[in-house]
Amino acid sequence: MQCEEAALQSTRGDAVALVGVNATGKVTGLLFELTVEQRYRNSTGANIEAVCTFPLPHDATLLDLEVEIGGKTLKGVIVEKRAAEASYEDAIDAGNTAIMLECAANGMLTANLGNLLPGEAARLRYSYAQLLRFEHDLVRLTVPTVIAPRYGDAAAAGLQLHQVPVTDLAVGYPVTLSIELHDALAGGRIASPSHAIATRHAGDRIVVTFDPSATLDRDFVLTVGELAGRSIAIVQQDADQYVALASFYVDETGGVADAPLRLKLLLDCSGSMAGDSIDAARRALHRILAALTAEDAFSFSRFGNHLCNDTKGLVCADERAIRDVARRLGIVEADLGGTEMESALLGVFGLDCEGAADVLLVTDGEIWAVDSLVTAARTADQRVFIVGVGSAPAEDVLRRLAEATGGACEFVTLGEDPEAAIVRMFQRMRAPRIARASVAWPSAPAWETTLPGGIFGGETVHVFAGFARPPEGRAELRVSESRNEERAGSIVSLPVATRTTSSLARIAAAERLRTLDSESRLSLALHHSLMTDQTNVLIVHGRADAERARELPSLCVVPQMLAAGWGGVGGVKFCLSCYEDDVVYSYGPDPLPAVRNTGHPLAAPAGTGHDWIQAFLLALDLATRTNAALPTTFDDLERLGLPAVVLGELRALTASGHDEAEIVAAFVLAMNGYAPHFGAGRQLRRALRRHASITPCAPGIRQAVAGALSCSVSNTGA
Repeated sequence: MQCEEAALQSTRGDAVALVGVNATGKVTGLLFELTVEQRYRNSTGANIEAVCTFPLPHDATLLDLEVEIGGKTLKGVIVEKRAAEASYEDAIDAGNTAIMLECAANGMLTANLGNLLPGEAARLRYSYAQLLRFEHDLVRLTVPTVIAPRYGDAAAAGLQLHQVPVTDLAVGYPVTLSIELHDALAGGRIASPSHAIATRHAGDRIVVTFDPSATLDRDFVLTVGELAGRSIAIVQQDADQYVALASFYVDETGGVADAPLRLKLLLDCSGSMAGDSIDAARRALHRILAALTAEDAFSFSRFGNHLCNDTKGLVCADERAIRDVARRLGIVEADLGGTEMESALLGVFGLDCEGAADVLLVTDGEIWAVDSLVTAARTADQRVFIVGVGSAPAEDVLRRLAEATGGACEFVTLGEDPEAAIVRMFQRMRAPRIARASVAWPSAPAWETTLPGGIFGGETVHVFAGFARPPEGRAELRVSESRNEERAGSIVSLPVATRTTSSLARIAAAERLRTLDSESRLSLALHHSLMTDQTNVLIVHGRADAERARELPSLCVVPQMLAAGWGGVGGVKFCLSCYEDDVVYSYGPDPLPAVRNTGHPLAAPAGTGHDWIQAFLLALDLATRTNAALPTTFDDLERLGLPAVVLGELRALTASGHDEAEIVAAFVLAMNGYAPHFGAGRQLRRALRRHASITPCAPGIRQAVAGALSCSVSNTGA
C-alpha cells in the first residue's frame, strides 16, 4: 500500500496538468461523431511529461488527432507501435516536444505529452466515430468521461505503469458538451438521465447542450425515444473500391420461446458497488423478479471475493420463492470485498447444468481481468445478459462479455428508472433464439464483416461489405430460429449515391481487424490510419535549439476524478468541498505491474536471489516519477531499500581503492541492463538510458561491480 500511495501522491498539487475538456458532436442517421479537446498547462517550474488515460466508447473508431502548441497546429500520424515509441523517446531525449496517443486496454487510450515546458499550454484534439443502434423505439448515446477504480492486476490486463489510471478526490475537471441531432433523431423524445440538458432548434436539427457546470465525474448519457426503428444503407467510395454499410432493423416475430426461462441471477456485491450502485442494482433486480412467471425457474447468487448462492440451484419462480428472494434482496449490501467476477460466473455456470439456461448479471464491471473472463464465458455455452449500473460502468468490459456469449447489455445510470431496460432485456430472453444468420448482398462482396453472436428482434445489426463497383439492389438479412425455416429478418435497398468522406471506410476497416491475423491487421491499420494495439498516433514538435528541454521531464500522471457515487463515497449530487483536500482513494491491489521473468540472461526464476532487483527497481521507479535524479551515494541506495547484503558487497569495493561515486555509477549502469526485462516503467528506463549515455565508467569498476552483484545474488538467494 505504501508504494500505491507514493504513486498517487506523485500526481497531486500544481503538477496536475489537465485544465479542462470541451466536446462537440453530431449524429447523422446512426453515425455519431465527436471531437474532444483536452486543455493542458504546465503550471510548475519544471519540464513535465503529462500522461492522461481516458475512456473511449465501445466499438468507437479514432479518426484524427491534432495538437495546438506554441502557436502551431500539428496533425498526428499513425505509426507502427514500436517505431512510434522509439521516435517518441528520441524526441524527448533531443529536448523536443512529442505527443503520442496509444491504446491502453479495455476501451482506454493514453495521451502522452512529453517535454511540456514550464508555463506552456497545449490543446489536444481527437475525434472518433461510433455507430449507434435502435433498441426497439430508443437510441441511447453514451460519452464516457472517467475511469472508475478497478479490481485486479492492471499489468495483467496489458497496461504499462504510466498508463494505469489513478484516482484523486481532490481534483476536478470542468467539461462542456453539445451534440447536434440530425435526421430521424431530431424528431424523437430527448432526455438525459445523467445531466441537466437544454435543447434548441437550429433549422432541421436539434442542438443538445449539457449542464455547463458538469465535471468529468460521470458519463454523459443521452436517450432519444419514441422513434420508429428502420433499416438504413450507406455506400461510400474507398479509393477504387466501395464500402457498403447495411444497418438492418431486425423484424420481430411476435412469438415467444418454446420453453419457459431458466434464469440464473448474479448480483455484484463487491465494495465498488456500495452506495448508489447497489441501490440501483436492487431496483433493477426487483423489476426482474416482477417479470418472472410461475412457469420460469431461477436462481439467485451474489459475489465479491467469493460466491454466495442464496437459492439451492434453480427453483420454481412461484410466489413464495419470489417473496423469499425479494426479502433477502432488501437487506443486501455491497460488503463482499473484491470483484472476483470470473470465478463467480464459473460457479453460476455450473448450477443445474441440465438444459439451456441464461445468466443475468447486475454489475458495474469494474475489473481488469477481461480476456480470461471472456474466454471462460465463451466456453460455457450459456448466454450472459448484463445490466450495467453506476455513473461510469466499464462499458467495454460488459459489452465484450455479453457479445462473446450471444447475450446483450443494458445500462442503468444512477437515479434512472430501470423498468424500460428490464422490459427490453426480457423481450430478448423470451424471444425465440436465432440459431443462424446471413446476409444476401445484391452482388458478391470481396469481403464482409461477421454478424454478432446475439441478434434480437427490434434492434439494429450493422454489417459492412466491400465491392469493386457500387452495389445496387437489395441487401437482405436472413435468420433461422431453432428448428425453424430460414426467414427474412430485414431488407434494405442500397442507394446509388455515394459519400466521399473517409469515416465509413475506416469504421469498416476497424471492424474487419477483429478477424484478421497479426500481419494483415497491421497492414490494414496503417493503410486506413487506424490506431490499434499495433499502432500509435505520433506528433513531434521540433524546437529551436535555444528552446529545447535540457533535463528529462518529470512524469505527471493526470489523475481521474472519483466517479460519482462510486463505492459509497458521496452520491450523484455530492460536492467536492465536502471532502478533505488530502484524501486519496484507490481500489484493489497495488496498480504497479508485477515483474515477470522474460528469459533474459540476467533474469532468474521467482524465489531466487534476483527478487531484490524487482523490489529495488520498483522503488527506483517510484522515485523517478517525480524526480529524474538517480542515486549517487551508498546512502541513496540504502534509502531506496537496497538489501544490506548487496550494499555490503558494494561498500567492500572501496577497500580496493574504488571511489564511492564510481561504484554507485557502475551499479546504476548494471540496473540499466536489468530494467527492460523486469517491468521497469518508462520514466526509469529513460533516466537509466540517459545515465548510460553520459556516464564514463572504466571496464575495471564495471567488472568489479558485476562480481559483487553475482556474490550478493548468491547470498540473498540462499
